[in-house]
Amino acid sequence: MVGVNSKMFRAFLYLLPLLFLNQVIFANEGAKWIESDLSALSDEADSGDAYALGFLALCHLHGDKGLSVSHLEARFYAENSASRGHWLGNFVLGYLTRYKPMGPDSALVAKYLLKSFREPDGKLIKQAAIGDPVASYVMAEIFLSEEIQNILQPDMQMAAGYYDISSRSGYGPASIQSALIRLHDLTDSLSDKSASEKEGIRLLQKAVDQKLPAAHHYLGRCFLEGLGVEEDKSLAMVHFQASADRGYGPAQVILADFYAYGYASQPNEKLALEYIQRAVDIYQEGAEKKFAEYQQLFRPETEQIDDFSVSENKDETPDPTSPPQSKITVSQISDELPKYSDRSLRLPSPYASSQRSPESKLTENSLHTKQIIQVDNELFKEANTEEASINQIRENAKKIYWGRTSGESMNQAFNYFEKCANLGDAESARYLGIMYLRGKGIEKDVGEAMKWLEFAANKGDDLAQKNLVSLRKIMGR
Repeated sequence: MVGVNSKMFRAFLYLLPLLFLNQVIFANEGAKWIESDLSALSDEADSGDAYALGFLALCHLHGDKGLSVSHLEARFYAENSASRGHWLGNFVLGYLTRYKPMGPDSALVAKYLLKSFREPDGKLIKQAAIGDPVASYVMAEIFLSEEIQNILQPDMQMAAGYYDISSRSGYGPASIQSALIRLHDLTDSLSDKSASEKEGIRLLQKAVDQKLPAAHHYLGRCFLEGLGVEEDKSLAMVHFQASADRGYGPAQVILADFYAYGYASQPNEKLALEYIQRAVDIYQEGAEKKFAEYQQLFRPETEQIDDFSVSENKDETPDPTSPPQSKITVSQISDELPKYSDRSLRLPSPYASSQRSPESKLTENSLHTKQIIQVDNELFKEANTEEASINQIRENAKKIYWGRTSGESMNQAFNYFEKCANLGDAESARYLGIMYLRGKGIEKDVGEAMKWLEFAANKGDDLAQKNLVSLRKIMGR
């Protein structure tokens, strides 16, 4: 009996897109919030309206209504919406727990999505049934969710139908997804490839007109790959720039490569490092690896050394980065970009999983203690010992170390790293160890170098561990 009910329920869900695809969309809350301006939406959210709170969370998630992408803001509004029992708040929380910093946690994703889908009064399904574009979008996303495949098998055809309903009602994120389905031919119903690609580009342009960062990113990808349009790297860069400046992580990584290697303009080291740092800060997948690659790329030739030497007469110790990687050619960019399938259709998150090194954890006392840090730069004379302040000081030290600031000495960089390392920061400890080993900003001291590299390695810093292994081999320890 359970199996029969399940089949009937699934058949009902399959019929919904067919029943409402061509009907005039009734007045509903989702349509109202799509059409409203940010001020009106924010006012309703501030008054405690659960749907408005959930939709404002979606706006922060996608960079809708002129906002920049912010998963922190999305989480705040989603939690408020979910606390009032609304399906949209639970859906956004489910989305966020796929990625850092809330995830990845597939069990939590499933928990939140099922809360949304199985809401006691069936409000999500009912809203989708009357053509609510936001509910239709959420239903499409749920039908692509592998985390609950024991309840609902991922179904591209169903998702495409719901995305189409939502897109026709003017919801930009759904238009992007519908565009990707057409551009990458993800359903069996798209027989005319040329017409499908043309419609996909139209939908992306429609979403670009709504100033959605993801739309700029994917249109940039189309110009980069020559998909549905003539290949044009200059136009691709324009769209990546628009997307990256609104906080979209995947675009920040690609744009950094454009600046690093001069794919569409003269190389710009400063901007390459700026955009890859932005991507690192939001845990974008692959950003840490790219950052290390750029440090090698932009390092002076005399700094590019492959092995340790602790000789008093030679200064050949490698800097605290991974070994140089081969440069990527222009033709390789498209090859490295992820290909779409029914498993990867969701809009990639700026918090996608990365190989970020474990951050050091401050002691309980240090989190609540304010210290006066004695450094020469006025900017850092007084700083909270919270992680954000340590990161800021460390990054300033790295700029000095790599010669990207003027009027500041290597000794100042050493002081900055030392302060952060004493507060438990692994990356600063690694730099400190290398500076002792090389005699940069301080007299050479192999013992101190070993101490700080061991400290960083014990904190989980992989590069410190590698450097330590090499140093021990040379010293016979």
